[in-house]
Amino acid sequence: MKEISIWKDTVNETNYQKLNEDKKVDVLIIGGGITGISTLYNLKDSNLKVILVEQNRLGMSVTGNSTGKLSYLQNDLLDKIRKCHNDEIASKYLKSQRHAIRMIKDTIKKENIDCDLEKVDSYLYTNKDNEIKKMEDLVKFLNNNGIETKNINNDIVDSKYMISVSDTYLFHPIKFIYGLIKNIKFPIYEQTSIKNITKEEDYYIAYTDKYKIKAQWIVMASHYPYFNLPYLFPIKSSLEKSYLSASKKDIDKISLISYSNPFISIRSYKDYLIYLSNSHTINKDTFDLENYQELMRKLNVLDVAPDYVWSNIDIITNDGIPYIGKIDDKLLIGTGYNTWGLASGFICGKILSDILLDKENSYIELFNPKRKGSLTILSGIKDAINSVDGYIKGYLDKNDNILYDKKDGKDVIIYDDGKEKHIVYQHCPHLGCKLLFNEIEKTWDCPCHGSRFDLDGKCISAPANKDITYK
Repeated sequence: MKEISIWKDTVNETNYQKLNEDKKVDVLIIGGGITGISTLYNLKDSNLKVILVEQNRLGMSVTGNSTGKLSYLQNDLLDKIRKCHNDEIASKYLKSQRHAIRMIKDTIKKENIDCDLEKVDSYLYTNKDNEIKKMEDLVKFLNNNGIETKNINNDIVDSKYMISVSDTYLFHPIKFIYGLIKNIKFPIYEQTSIKNITKEEDYYIAYTDKYKIKAQWIVMASHYPYFNLPYLFPIKSSLEKSYLSASKKDIDKISLISYSNPFISIRSYKDYLIYLSNSHTINKDTFDLENYQELMRKLNVLDVAPDYVWSNIDIITNDGIPYIGKIDDKLLIGTGYNTWGLASGFICGKILSDILLDKENSYIELFNPKRKGSLTILSGIKDAINSVDGYIKGYLDKNDNILYDKKDGKDVIIYDDGKEKHIVYQHCPHLGCKLLFNEIEKTWDCPCHGSRFDLDGKCISAPANKDITYK
């Protein structure tokens, strides 16, 4: 069994050089997942001077840990948007997702990208009596938006009500973004982490360890933005962790998800079954080993053994709509995809590029990060409590396989793998939360805002932008 996503294991990593000099550009894109690469792709024919920096390797963070689904049948998300806003806003969001899927399909054809694209019906189901009426109402909403649904049954899961829709797809997410960059001439720099950003008169300066990038515009395309003010991101969202596996199994093409949490998501990929479960906010159920063991029990019911296991962290917005657009003068953001980041990340690139090129885009207002309803007093208090909860968890949760110590007056944590000792600082450099050890993937994880570090302390996932390696 491999502790890595099947997508990462079936591609060769990119190998772009690290930034080695100061730069002056029109646009700096920070983040090399689907959002950053899509933005770069949509700017490729412009006259702008653009560079992209990625703190690790392209596609190896959240994009590479996803399920690889392109569907507008997104569990109970449409109903959340209808509740927080209204049917009109939900219809616009639904339209954006269908538009994004068509754009991806057309781009794959145009660029001749080999990313294992497959057209497949998507299924949504519930096994709870009290959700049948909700799903029936969702069907009416979909029908009113011109979408044909079918009441259907699929024996891969126990269900009391199940529907399906067409015009949805499955693909290999990393192969897709690799295909996008093959004809892009803009410079890309990997292993390049932005440590700080300052705003000068009419431009920004982004600092790495040794160099600085002067930019008229900055696109923050990292999974979780590492700044807190003035945007107040920690109280405008929560983080959800899920556990995934890929198992060899003779299975027909399928894309299926449950209506509500605890979510079950299933898809096929070649001769593999990809299974997601045990979703929870990161400040709850923080013992990864227990969640992986529960995943194993569910796979045993399906009579499969995992060949791959991994986890992913998604940003959940308070009102169900991603944050895409301008948050400050010439500072753009794309994040908060509510577990559906592939379609949303791709259309985000189109929206942000249109803002940069001063073009009209009908989705700008829908996804506006400063929209009304994206922050309420109640939701803000809830998200703040989640952050505090995660902070407390770091102090209370102890792992018998980890040694806790002090060196040079600072807290360190030590993992002995039998060959060597891995020593890292215990506190996340983002906001100081104490880190937890992920025993399956062998990473140090932050229970507050989802930062992750490899065994030797290298930062592999934002919002942290500094390593925790003990020196």
